[in-house]
Amino acid sequence: MVSVRARRWPLVLIALLQVGACSSPNASSTSNDADAAGAGSEVPSGAVSCTTDARVDHYAAGLSKDGKLGTLSFRLVESEPAPPSRGSNRFVLQILDQSAAPADVSLHVDLKMPDHGHGTSIVPTIAFDADAQSFAVTPLYLFMPGVWRIDFTAFTKDSDTTGTPLDSASFFFCIEG
Repeated sequence: MVSVRARRWPLVLIALLQVGACSSPNASSTSNDADAAGAGSEVPSGAVSCTTDARVDHYAAGLSKDGKLGTLSFRLVESEPAPPSRGSNRFVLQILDQSAAPADVSLHVDLKMPDHGHGTSIVPTIAFDADAQSFAVTPLYLFMPGVWRIDFTAFTKDSDTTGTPLDSASFFFCIEG
């Protein structure tokens, strides 16, 4: 006969593995990284600091990225809060053609944590503001610390987002915690 205690060990092991599976590869017990926590302070044990990750974009209103196909550019007009932080965020994005005029497109957004292999379950709403020629995307729910990749994909105006994209760009932000 197997004891209750012996039967619980596999469950305890599985639970511990699941907790560790979503920890950041950049987390350390302590760090004296001045960029991450301010000059001369330490990052607490188990805290995530990814500010020095080479992939991370340094937020500034107006941050612009050329599309991967070179046909469009993607300009992050603003973020609320600024810079993006843990929780719900709102982005205002302009998509410009090669002549720097607003492109007549539809937009799709996808949020992922590339180091963890998952996204978020909350699907953002995308609203086009014709007067400002920009898209408001909310909520961009960045629910945990680490590097987040926010992929924007532009399609022809009247197509659905399953067709061939016109262009795309990715923004990477560090959410500390």
